[in-house]
Amino acid sequence: MDPQPGEPRPQDSPQPWAPPAQPPPPPVYGQPGPSSQPGPYPPYPAQPGQYPSPQGQPGQYPPPQGRPGLYPPYPGQQGQPGPYPGQYGQLQYGPGQHPQQPWAQPAPREPRVIPAAPGTPFHRLARTSTHRWWRPILGTLSLGVLVGCVTVGVFIVWLIVHTILGGAEPSGDVNGNEIFGNPTEDLALTLVMLGILIPLAPLVAWLLQRRPAWSVASVLNKIRWRWLALCCLPAFGYLVVSFGLGLLVDQLLPVTEAASEPDAWVGFAKFIGPALVIIFLVPFQSSAEEFVFRGWLIQAIGAYGPDSAEGRFRWLRLVFRSPWPGIVIGGAAFVSAHGYTGWAMLDIFLFAVVAGWLTVRTGGLEAAIALHVLNNLFAFLLPAATGGLDSWADQGGAPWTILLSDIPALAFVLFAVTWLANRKQVARVS
Repeated sequence: MDPQPGEPRPQDSPQPWAPPAQPPPPPVYGQPGPSSQPGPYPPYPAQPGQYPSPQGQPGQYPPPQGRPGLYPPYPGQQGQPGPYPGQYGQLQYGPGQHPQQPWAQPAPREPRVIPAAPGTPFHRLARTSTHRWWRPILGTLSLGVLVGCVTVGVFIVWLIVHTILGGAEPSGDVNGNEIFGNPTEDLALTLVMLGILIPLAPLVAWLLQRRPAWSVASVLNKIRWRWLALCCLPAFGYLVVSFGLGLLVDQLLPVTEAASEPDAWVGFAKFIGPALVIIFLVPFQSSAEEFVFRGWLIQAIGAYGPDSAEGRFRWLRLVFRSPWPGIVIGGAAFVSAHGYTGWAMLDIFLFAVVAGWLTVRTGGLEAAIALHVLNNLFAFLLPAATGGLDSWADQGGAPWTILLSDIPALAFVLFAVTWLANRKQVARVS
């Protein structure tokens, strides 16, 4: 029998040894399939975008070649954003652009100014990641050169202004005690030449040690004004105790030299001029000395303390990690910068050591500045009120009894400032 239409013939079935049948050629876009007879799938439509859906309704499958369709272009293609959430869907890239890979980004540059690590005490604030052995030495030499240049510059400017205003010719005293013959003007010039040095130590720390400039002032990289004002109370107590004990010691243990009678009150008219100069300029002069001797020197020496006390020469490591080398050396330099002799040298050295210890103990220069300012105000105002301002630059010796009055006063200020720092929880480390 002949097979019915559509039924395969026996000879048409594939044989196992026969080669595989070739696939039909792909249909041409818009043309009917290879068979003119209808099949289960209709031919491609002649118009793009009109593919029928499985339910027999026209579909919305867009054609290829970059036209808008079901699958939008990748990010960066034709300047359109991507449809996928995340990195590609949030950023828009123009033609020819692509997201930069993380490994292709340049490494971030190290900041120029690097502060000390948290928990660093005051005397080691210069021991940052940028510390090198030569930085404190070069900084100290540079600071000395700047001090010399600035003081000479201030003197020249002062001399020019003095000449323009028609003042008397300078006396030419090399010691600087009687430059213009007027004690008030000579004192003012000296105080200005010293007070102008305040920003030099922060400048050198910022330029050469690459640390915050005002880290010379405190562990918070600034001057703590409220704490400075509070430290004036124990500093004033130091003056009261020292002056009172001095009067008592002079009565109990009079010195062998004949004491000169104190001068009488010079009058308000003669006192007001020098008093204004002293009140306005002494705070700058005293603060400048603290920035140099208690700020820069203590931190420059403390920078040589290693980060760890382990290893060879452990005792030497422990010594330089402590603040005492900087306190002692800074105190010796402070004494050498003055003209005291004999017991007065020891007295001023103890004053410098106490100021240095308060600086490290409270994490800043505020207590030392308050003590130094009030001490110098009293030292200058008293001779100005009694007519003894002519000898303001005299820094000679003193009897040994001065220690009997000054040591208890320094012990008082040590106790008072430490008690206040604990009560107010003043920051001691960075």
